[in-house]
Amino acid sequence: MSLYAGSRLSRFGVAIAGVLAVVSVNCNRASRTPAPGVYRGAPVILISIDTLRADHLALYGYRSGNTPILDGLGRDGIVFDDLYSHCPLTLPSHSSLLTGLLPLHHGVRDNIGFRLVASGETIADRFKAAGYATGAAVSTYVLRHQTGIARGFDFYDDAIEIAGTGESLSESQRDGRLAVEALAAWIDRQSTARLFAFLHLYEPHTPYDPPPSHRLANPYDGEIAYADELVGRFLTRLQSKGLLDQAVVAVVSDHGEGLNDHGESEHGIFLYREALHVPGILRLPRRAGAGTRVGGTIGIVDVAATLLDLVGLTAQNIDGRPLSAALSSGRADDRTVYSESWFARLHFGWADLASAVEGRYHFVRAPRPELFDLSVDPKEQQDVAVSKSSTASGLAAWIDKTRAGSPVVQATQESREARERLQALGYIGSSPAAAASTGALPDPKDGIASYESLKHALTAAAHGDDEGAASELRRIVAAQPRMLDAWEALARSFEHLNRTADAVAAFGKVLEIDPLKPETHLALARILALDRQPARALEHARLAVERDPAAAYETLAELSMDAGRRDEAAAFARKSLDADASRYMSHFLLGVIAQQKGRCGDAIPSFRSAIDAKRTDPHAVVRNLHAGLADCLARSGLTADAEREFKAELADIPSSPEARVGLATLYRSQGRDAESRDVLGQLVTVTPDADASTYWTVVHTLTVLGDASAAREWSVRAHERFPNDSRFR
Repeated sequence: MSLYAGSRLSRFGVAIAGVLAVVSVNCNRASRTPAPGVYRGAPVILISIDTLRADHLALYGYRSGNTPILDGLGRDGIVFDDLYSHCPLTLPSHSSLLTGLLPLHHGVRDNIGFRLVASGETIADRFKAAGYATGAAVSTYVLRHQTGIARGFDFYDDAIEIAGTGESLSESQRDGRLAVEALAAWIDRQSTARLFAFLHLYEPHTPYDPPPSHRLANPYDGEIAYADELVGRFLTRLQSKGLLDQAVVAVVSDHGEGLNDHGESEHGIFLYREALHVPGILRLPRRAGAGTRVGGTIGIVDVAATLLDLVGLTAQNIDGRPLSAALSSGRADDRTVYSESWFARLHFGWADLASAVEGRYHFVRAPRPELFDLSVDPKEQQDVAVSKSSTASGLAAWIDKTRAGSPVVQATQESREARERLQALGYIGSSPAAAASTGALPDPKDGIASYESLKHALTAAAHGDDEGAASELRRIVAAQPRMLDAWEALARSFEHLNRTADAVAAFGKVLEIDPLKPETHLALARILALDRQPARALEHARLAVERDPAAAYETLAELSMDAGRRDEAAAFARKSLDADASRYMSHFLLGVIAQQKGRCGDAIPSFRSAIDAKRTDPHAVVRNLHAGLADCLARSGLTADAEREFKAELADIPSSPEARVGLATLYRSQGRDAESRDVLGQLVTVTPDADASTYWTVVHTLTVLGDASAAREWSVRAHERFPNDSRFR
């Protein structure tokens, strides 16, 4: 059996294992376990497997999974026994991983509404400054480049379909094989081995749906098994490039998963060990230190410091400390590891949580604090805060000292102008979600059942049962009146049920909790625009500018366009693109405006930019996107390109009258009369419940094109179908 092989390895996995085993054999011939040192200029590979708790790997004593690749890496490398995350949320934790800073200092406290400060320096920045090529590929929308997490990377692949905002962010992911291929292809294009590559896999995250070849009794373990194979695929690509044995390779996770150990099925709220204790594996060049296990409590920020230190780069001005000395001794100096979660406070109005792990003890600060002795109770089932009160008090004081000077995290305080606009819209009672003191807020332990009910309701809504979801959500908000996410979900269910007044009222409850929540203002802008209240719609869109300028300016551009104010719409669209150049609707609007003004030279690049940007959202339908470009191409004499774009529009929207009329006109101008009649006549057959207006489009277009016989034929057909319509007499 191969060194990396397990009892349930797939055929592909065996091939990977064989490659890695050869590497091990060759290294063993040269030197079995050379001492760790400094590897100047070595490639640095950082792999993050999202939502992977350490105790579900064989390396940490688990017996029900299937992770031969990670097991083999552990044998060929160095395993850290007690590595802890600083936050059980993807964006804050990855911000710590890639900056070496605690959430207190990098400022990202939640997946939504936060971004790395512009002045923040990532380890990608440091590697880049040292002459490294820097590339990354991620598998979730939460880590999109707009959050600032891409800072310092020359290449950052985040081409992920957007499923929405709020809770649905967790559903916005892509198969890890796509991230593996994207990053491996980037590495293949590099002419130097001096590179820093970051790969993010999302597979263990919900929903647990591994490929059939990796399905195990526990679906979570099946997802981990698939992630294990993906790591193997990536390492094989590194080996084929000749980089693996030169490289510093680190595999970690950002946080764990609750799995109902303490009532939380997933993660984000609680700070128990299942959410914070993560795997840490380090494989050094030529397998230096192979087989070493490093004890001692350490944090994710120490990973960043260690990677920099191992290649001789400075690890100053960060919270992490290099672990290089521990790689030989097998013991890191114990440090107290700080962790936090503001999720419950920001989303539900409950207390935020903070914790400290120090050696054998884990203290969780909450309205009802808890202390666990990990040496005898690693599953944290017995609270010893009372019997070990001095230890609990000491760790509570340490948390207070650590957080001293850090501002209370809350919804963004509104400016006076924003307050005045809110008052004008009727939201007089608006106040930030975190206005109350910590002690006055409910303990999340008392609300976890409501949170699980919320997820059940969201699942019902996602499957189209908005009536059922609304019924459950009404019960939730009655019990938890400051549960922002529940109010927002209720509003969206009402919106889907066409209960507009109820939707507006529920969104109003969201604004009472978080007055500047941009998604809520933009949802209200959309509803009010459809309800023919343009002035109120504009006000809500303007209120979203402060916290989401790209989306807000785009909405303002659309509202201005609807009102016929093209110059104003163009100005807003440009502001949207200044904030985020990937907003495809803003590019599209600029194309439409230029087209309407007869400036096809300006319209063509805007339409093309919109099409390129929209590739990350392939299921969205933008009517006239390709047809608008085709029209300008045809007017510019680029008829072959125009024909291709008209056909692209019809592939997306077969009943598009703009595309059919445009393509028919193009064919007629080229003497392709039969094709012209055919593509135009199909408008009737592909349009569901084609009405008199549909027939009139065909008749009128044929008349304008001078095809009198075809126009008469279609007029007769239309008259038979609609005998009382005077247009067909």
